[in-house]
Amino acid sequence: MDIQPHDSFFKQVFSDPKKVKMLLGIFAKDVAKSIHSISLLNTEKFSSKSQKFMLDLLFSCKVKDQDAYIRIVLEHKSYLDKELPVQLLYYNAAIWEEAIKEKEYYPPIINIVFYHGKGDWNIPTSLPVLEDQNLEKYVSKLNYILIDLNKVSDDELINEAYIDFCFTSAVIAMKHVHENIEKIKAVFRPLVEYVQIHEDEEGYHCLFFSFNYISYVKGDTKEAENALKELIGGDEKAMTLIEKWIMEGKQEGLQEGLEKGLQEGLEKGLIKAKKDDIKSVILIKFGILPKELEEKIETTNDIQILDDMLKRVALAGKIEEIL
Repeated sequence: MDIQPHDSFFKQVFSDPKKVKMLLGIFAKDVAKSIHSISLLNTEKFSSKSQKFMLDLLFSCKVKDQDAYIRIVLEHKSYLDKELPVQLLYYNAAIWEEAIKEKEYYPPIINIVFYHGKGDWNIPTSLPVLEDQNLEKYVSKLNYILIDLNKVSDDELINEAYIDFCFTSAVIAMKHVHENIEKIKAVFRPLVEYVQIHEDEEGYHCLFFSFNYISYVKGDTKEAENALKELIGGDEKAMTLIEKWIMEGKQEGLQEGLEKGLQEGLEKGLIKAKKDDIKSVILIKFGILPKELEEKIETTNDIQILDDMLKRVALAGKIEEIL
């Protein structure tokens, strides 16, 4: 299966430092208490000499007054990659190689593996495992924090909905995306009830966002859309993302003047939304938006070409592939 839906969704959710702080607050409370000033970094800077192995996000942070890094790695496969520890060490070395050019010390790196595959996780979180404890302090070690969604109850996650509903909805979607649609509907019912009770309009947008991801992974937009319609009680709320963009375009068109006509407003809103989405995905994936690429996006007003651009951006492994 194409990894792109997982990659894109993961990066859209966790590129926000506030959501990273929340993630740590739930799954690594001791780390959350010790760090502050989290900000997203461009991983291309630290892996330019090598092929990219994993789906990851890199953040700078402070531990007291010392610079440090947090790296969150997404592991979504149903089988375990035994080379994952090697890849973690490889990228730790790449981060240190770049960081030591500017610092007088080797900054701490906190590795976090975020796992939502179907198989059981059986790779130790501290490697190598030594039988002779006398050698412990002499042997090079790899440590990482494992967040295994298979080991977290739905109730525990749903209890956090009042803090950040979008975060909770996204994590629930990632946990259950490999299951059948009936199971997905069952686990989302408490979240839908929460949105309806609180009349939370933003919560509906978060549900659209999560079900759009589910539809991409399953390759069945209609099934996911019908599930959402059933959950929230009909077609009125369960518009697709494209329908939402069209409505936004309608409002924008009306604001600019009814004399331009409704159809022009619809088309303008849809085109603008597509352009914004392409630029957002480029920034999330690569951390930069070259000027020539931005100009190309802004001067393109054909919706089909923009659709093709978005697909190319989503599938690209390097910024050069888009250029």
